Amino acid sequence: MKKLFQIGPQHHGNGGCTFAWQPGGLFVASVGEGQRILFLFDRRGQQVTEVQLRSTAKVLQLEWDKDGEFLAILQSGDDSVQLWRQADKKVETLELHSKDPTWLSWSKLGPQLVVGTGRGNVTIFNKSTMKKLALAGKHSKKITCGGWHPLENIFACGSEDRTVTVNTEDGEPLAGQGDEPLRLKNEPLSIKFPALSGPGDSSADRDRLIAIINGDTSLLVYKLRDENSKPTDLSFQPHYGNIVTFCWLGDSYLVVGFSDGWVVVVNASIRDGNVEEASSAKYHPNALYCLCCSKVAERIASAGDDGIRIISGKDFKEIANERIQLRPEAKVVSMHWSDDGELLSFCTETGFIYCYLAKLTVLSATCNTRLAYLTSLQELTVCDCADEAAGKVVLQTDVEPGLIALGPNHVAAAFNNNCWYYSASSNGTNTLVNKMEYVGSVKGVSLNATHAATLIEGGRLFLHSIEKGDGKMVIFPRREGDGQITCAYIVAGFLIYAHTNGRVQYYSLVDQTEVNEYKHSSGIRKFFPNQEGTRCIIVDVSGAAFLYNPVNDDCIIVPDFPAGGDRVQVVWDSLDSGVFAAVDSSRVFTFMYAHVEVGGSAVRCLGSVDIGPEGELRIDKMHTEIGQGQSLLLLLDGVAWCQQANGALLQQRLRSHELLGGVLHAGEPTERLKASFKQALSLNRFQQAFKLGLSLGQKDLWIAMGRRCLECLDMAWAKKAYRQAPSPGMVLYLERIQTVEDKQLLSGHVDSLLGRYDKAREHFLQSICPEAALDMHCDFLQWDKAISLAQSLAPQRLPAIYLKSAMALEAKGEYQQALNHYEAASGGENSPDATPDHANQCRAGIARTSVRLGDLSQGMEAAKSLGDPAVCKDCAESLVRMRQFSEAAEMYVQAGAFDQAANLYIHEFNFDAAAPLMSKIHTPMIHMKFAKAKETRGAYNEALEAYERARDLDSVVRLSLEKLDKPARAFQLVRETGLASGAERVADYCMSQGNIPGAIEFFLLARMDERAFELAERHDAMSNYEEHLGEHGDKEQHAVIARYYEQRSRNSEAAKHYSLCGEYHTALKLYLKVGEKEIDNAIEVAGKARNDALTHQLASYLMGDSDNVPKAPVYICKLHKVLGNHLQAANAALMIARQEQDDGNYKAAHQLLLTSYQDLRREKLPLPQELWRRIVILHSYVIVKRLVKAGDHPGAARMLLRVAKHIQQFQSHTVPILTSVVIECQRAKMTSDAYKYACELMKPENRPQITEQYKKKIENIVRKGKPEDQEELQEVTSNCMHCGFSLPDSQLDCPNCMNISPFCIITGMRMLKEDWARCPSCQFPGRRTHFLAALQNGDSCPMCDAVIKPAELIPIPDSAPHIAEYKSLFKPDAAELKAY
Repeated sequence: MKKLFQIGPQHHGNGGCTFAWQPGGLFVASVGEGQRILFLFDRRGQQVTEVQLRSTAKVLQLEWDKDGEFLAILQSGDDSVQLWRQADKKVETLELHSKDPTWLSWSKLGPQLVVGTGRGNVTIFNKSTMKKLALAGKHSKKITCGGWHPLENIFACGSEDRTVTVNTEDGEPLAGQGDEPLRLKNEPLSIKFPALSGPGDSSADRDRLIAIINGDTSLLVYKLRDENSKPTDLSFQPHYGNIVTFCWLGDSYLVVGFSDGWVVVVNASIRDGNVEEASSAKYHPNALYCLCCSKVAERIASAGDDGIRIISGKDFKEIANERIQLRPEAKVVSMHWSDDGELLSFCTETGFIYCYLAKLTVLSATCNTRLAYLTSLQELTVCDCADEAAGKVVLQTDVEPGLIALGPNHVAAAFNNNCWYYSASSNGTNTLVNKMEYVGSVKGVSLNATHAATLIEGGRLFLHSIEKGDGKMVIFPRREGDGQITCAYIVAGFLIYAHTNGRVQYYSLVDQTEVNEYKHSSGIRKFFPNQEGTRCIIVDVSGAAFLYNPVNDDCIIVPDFPAGGDRVQVVWDSLDSGVFAAVDSSRVFTFMYAHVEVGGSAVRCLGSVDIGPEGELRIDKMHTEIGQGQSLLLLLDGVAWCQQANGALLQQRLRSHELLGGVLHAGEPTERLKASFKQALSLNRFQQAFKLGLSLGQKDLWIAMGRRCLECLDMAWAKKAYRQAPSPGMVLYLERIQTVEDKQLLSGHVDSLLGRYDKAREHFLQSICPEAALDMHCDFLQWDKAISLAQSLAPQRLPAIYLKSAMALEAKGEYQQALNHYEAASGGENSPDATPDHANQCRAGIARTSVRLGDLSQGMEAAKSLGDPAVCKDCAESLVRMRQFSEAAEMYVQAGAFDQAANLYIHEFNFDAAAPLMSKIHTPMIHMKFAKAKETRGAYNEALEAYERARDLDSVVRLSLEKLDKPARAFQLVRETGLASGAERVADYCMSQGNIPGAIEFFLLARMDERAFELAERHDAMSNYEEHLGEHGDKEQHAVIARYYEQRSRNSEAAKHYSLCGEYHTALKLYLKVGEKEIDNAIEVAGKARNDALTHQLASYLMGDSDNVPKAPVYICKLHKVLGNHLQAANAALMIARQEQDDGNYKAAHQLLLTSYQDLRREKLPLPQELWRRIVILHSYVIVKRLVKAGDHPGAARMLLRVAKHIQQFQSHTVPILTSVVIECQRAKMTSDAYKYACELMKPENRPQITEQYKKKIENIVRKGKPEDQEELQEVTSNCMHCGFSLPDSQLDCPNCMNISPFCIITGMRMLKEDWARCPSCQFPGRRTHFLAALQNGDSCPMCDAVIKPAELIPIPDSAPHIAEYKSLFKPDAAELKAY
């Protein structure tokens, strides 16, 4: 609510006052209590005139007639009614026969004024005829209240006699009411008819109702013209208080105000005497004084002790922000809502009249993104909606405008035939720059920076400068015969106007001449150009809408345009030139215009978007609802700027744009992102759609975007979309056509891509390259259409098209037509564009179709002359289908298809023709047929050869045995192929020849095992049976053989087969029965059985428990191995190796320990340190001879010293080994070690065993003693591979980190990280340089004796994994480490 004005005690005094608004709301009349002057004010509160009354008596009533010509004034105690005529500004007196008027009321439809008197009489005054009609006796007492019906010229009046009468305009009782008035229990205080504004508001029941306050506690609702109808007494709850007043809210609801502050809304539909309260609320804490309603504004105003509350007529809830606060002493005594719902007026008992603006007439105008709108009766506000930070421009108009217009620098306000022009710049200088008076009422105004175009009543248009200048004015239409101008706009530098005869004209303001004209098919009702004038929506007299483009004179219909007549308005989006909205009442339909699309421009109504299976956009029309009473003023990027009834602006995003506002992030729900993507596509916002598509990453969306971009001929975005799909074929095709500039040609390509071939043909034919239509028909194999087009567009291409058409017809079986086309194509062989391939294809086609049509001689001759194997083969196949086998065979020979040719010759029994072909045939079936034919004719050798080629080995065996007497060949063939059927045949042959071993062999090959065994058993040839059976027999076969041998006490053979059939217990028993020579086999059986009882039985045998003869320990070791007990096997091997060393078999001990070592490594078991130490010592002894042979005496000496430290392990060769130590140390200049062990040899127990060859030399070493001055050979040192500690090369254990390093199997020295290799056979490491040198000298591996080629020794650059592997073999305790 906005306060417009107030009128205070300076006019009314300090007492109460009375006021009445003129119909139409132009003037308000008011008079104070005890005042003699009645004042007239305008809508701004400015005094217009004043009226002198006859006395200072209290004015009881002020009321205007329906036309606003007369104001009736009723004063207390006056014997007449004063009538003030506005036109003459004079007061007239209406004399009455009864001198005590108490109530009056003007008719809502006619010229009648009814006046009631204190005696119950009625006088009806007709202002048109100036006649009075006096009616006596209507009531017996004072008439106090009444009113006129809004749609019917009848009135009701109530009296203190507790009756109500309803009368016609002549004062006669209303028909159907009876002769008696309506009698009440109490005095009527107020009578009101429903607030109907037109025939459309009435219904059969409601327009006959009348409501009456009966006393102060109940409300009567009475139905007119129904004699049987009885008033419905609406009683209310006592706590509401007494009824103070009531009013109708339209024809649907009664709003009742109670003394205790309650407002109750009652539904006017009364059924069965039941009252339905729609709402009840206590709006005032203590008291309610009065209330009023406005159907137009849908508001209820209630005045009480705490001010005025405004209640919504929709949901009956208070509108808190429209509450009006008054001073506590300002008791409201009367309220009035103007007919248009704009003004709420009320007066207080202290002499104040207030007027508030409750609802504004929506007046607005736009210019680009700027908006001008009415914010008060004579106040305009201009703002830039795209830049809300910019300040608003507020200006006061000289008049309450009927329409407004906005230009870049000015605002126009028009009323009647006058128009005021104001500057509207943002610098605050908003002044009146011009005022124009026209010869008719202004119907429309349009402005640019300098000019105004004003359309007046009668269809004339005035063009002139806005500000006062040269005064030049141009009047349109300028030609006779032009119809009236219906609408006009100035955009850019043009004046655009339309005529009733359907012409739209563009007038250049610069050149002052018409530059463009468009003639529509029917009269134009109105049109709406965009801001640049480059697009225009035309609405013709039929209500259809069209979009006109003045650039190319293109005019296309707007589909789904709302049918609302003049009520439909169009608003262009100021930021998106392709979007406009059509507004129909409270519905906004959004449209999208695409200037460039396939085939031209297009307009579509936007709505809910979905994607079809082929990626096509499916848009269902959908509108946006705006609030009741709101008006769409401006559209900015899908945001609708609306003005509400109270003048405030409201922003609302259209449903077609609702998901595109703000910034969408990848974390948004997928469905919302997908819906946003679809909306962006429907608006052709491809950049935004592409960003959303990257977040979604769905192929169907990329296909949809690519298709939409194609429809808009946007090849760049289409390629981007198809790349993301991905669709490489489409991308390549688009790159090929993206440089096409002709829109029709490009449209044709796109239509063909989208499967719209008919449209593609149209576009191609309209393009600069009509042959593209021919290419399309050829691409899609539409040869008939292609031939038809080629005859007129490209005759030179007819031969090639005829050829392709002939091929297609031939494939469909239309051979005669195909032959005709082949012949037509061959007619172009002499053309300059003809190629040899074209001629060959024509001749080939003629050959094929001639054969299929039965012209064999021509077809075969053509095929032979062409010499193409493929053509000959095709003709041959056709001849086969025609059962012309001889001719077909001949053509197959020409094609080189000898298999098919021979097959046909054999079928025709033409063996002479088939014989030369057999050597070229690789199909067994054909050779089989040929062989059988030869065999039936006794040509066995030829048949045998053919059977071999056919791989029919059984027939080969049969002929070799039965016809050709070549058994050896049959035996060899069966042995090589294992042919079962042939083997049986050979076995029978051997039986017939007495060849028992051969029969057994071939019965087994024929899988006739029982017969073979029976034959072997009968002829005591089990060895042959066993030999050919081998170990591939099943358990039953081996069991039978085992029982056979066991019955004959051949225990070894029986045990072998018992083991093969899984009877390990019997096999072991028989092996042990044989004795020690079968112990190895017995151990193998125990390993297979893995049975504790059998293992225990065998172990007891080996330990000698059964015969007191212990067996060699090596068998225990083997037993542990086969049982998988590798640690126990290693311990046993260690014990055996120790025994072997004691016996001097060092090589055997070395090999045994190596095998145990490898077994443990393979099973990833820990390595016993004792085993490792013995391997090191034994290997050091083994490689001494190699080192000496290689001349490495220091190395040999170091190894012998390592052995000498453990000499107790070499008891059989103690003295020879020590002798070698002395000799090698002497050679290596290691004199201290030589002297030390020479002394050891000179001990009495060793001296006799020294060979004479070295005894004297050793004695000399001891005799000379340890030399003092001779330089000792120092051993080379290197870093420990684990911790880097420096120690001698021959020392394997590190005293620092307590780790044992691997040794080189070539030198016996510690391995070096940078010089690493390993034996491919035993996997032991060696220094690569020494290993390679030994291999090059022809040496084998000293550890496993494997012969290795130098190339097989692979270098290992990174030795860390191998060092870690050796370290994991064992973790020695420091206490166990000894120097070797």
